[in-house]
Amino acid sequence: MRITILTNGPGELWGWVRPVAAELRKRGHSISLWLLPCPFSSGHEREAASLLGVDKLEGPSGASRTWSEVTHEKTDRVIQMGGDIAFGLRMSDSSNAPLTCYTYGPRKQIKGVKILTAYESQTKNIPGVTAIGDLVKDALEMDMTPSALSQWKWPQKENSPRILFLPGSRPAIRNAAREWLTDVKSKILAKIPNARIRTLFSQFMPESEFASWKKSGLEPVRAGAGAAMREADYALTQPGTNNFELMHCGLPALVVAPENFLKYIPVAGVLGILSNLPFIGIRIRRAGAMRILKRWGYISLPNRIADHKVMNEMYGDVTPEDIAEEIHEELNNPEGLKRTREEFLSLSGESGAASRLCDIAAAE
Repeated sequence: MRITILTNGPGELWGWVRPVAAELRKRGHSISLWLLPCPFSSGHEREAASLLGVDKLEGPSGASRTWSEVTHEKTDRVIQMGGDIAFGLRMSDSSNAPLTCYTYGPRKQIKGVKILTAYESQTKNIPGVTAIGDLVKDALEMDMTPSALSQWKWPQKENSPRILFLPGSRPAIRNAAREWLTDVKSKILAKIPNARIRTLFSQFMPESEFASWKKSGLEPVRAGAGAAMREADYALTQPGTNNFELMHCGLPALVVAPENFLKYIPVAGVLGILSNLPFIGIRIRRAGAMRILKRWGYISLPNRIADHKVMNEMYGDVTPEDIAEEIHEELNNPEGLKRTREEFLSLSGESGAASRLCDIAAAE
């Protein structure tokens, strides 16, 4: 059977598509993978996608070109994991192939489309949806190879906490964050002199950028999250898919969204064009952030799933001093860290979401 997958950003590609593509290959299906236009792109999606063993790889291209080209795809099934569902509907209609969509966020019910999500708590926001588990959990297990684990060495000394910085996959935010995280590191070391801090990047981090982080003293490393996160004691990150990676690994963390970084967050569609204009752009981005908080109450994904605070988070007028103080307090509360780990793992759910998704998509 020929199965076409549509996806867009780095989190969806590596966290969702990777385990599904592996499962489809195991079942002997032919896989066509389309990278959709995405304002959240890291710029390395095609390089990463080339490692997934698919039979055909398309994109990323501009929106108008992709809109035209999807009608030429001949396929038996369409699976959409990220991006505008209009592309999946167009391909599904033109090829007369059933469409299955996997999503974390709210989706309108669409006749004839099978909508899947990760957690039961998400189903209340998506009519007619089926919860199958989190694909990210399956992706993390793919990182846990003997080779990866043997290469990840982080010796722990007594009373020497191991802290991971996760600056994200988008170059604009990473570049802005480097100097800021250098300041955060110095503030943390002022409070916890024996702390060991590393910065975790994907395997697709360009060498030139990697070198600049090393020069800044942030000790960058390239490693699979499934291996690296299980060797740390605490993490500092931003809102995104890696929040679920931390949860599945049982790693306590602080999710931070400083207001002065809003200008680096991409916005899709017409609002994305307006958000780049002087003066009104930051207002649009701030209004968008407030809408998210009003709808969900939290910026971190595990907190939205649990509907209460499990993962620490800070947003708004946040300084490096604030972050260092929060991390210092957390690391000095071992009972609190233990409770967080236990609740993370209780929320994590069972693995095997990729297998369940493939069962449902192939049965259409």
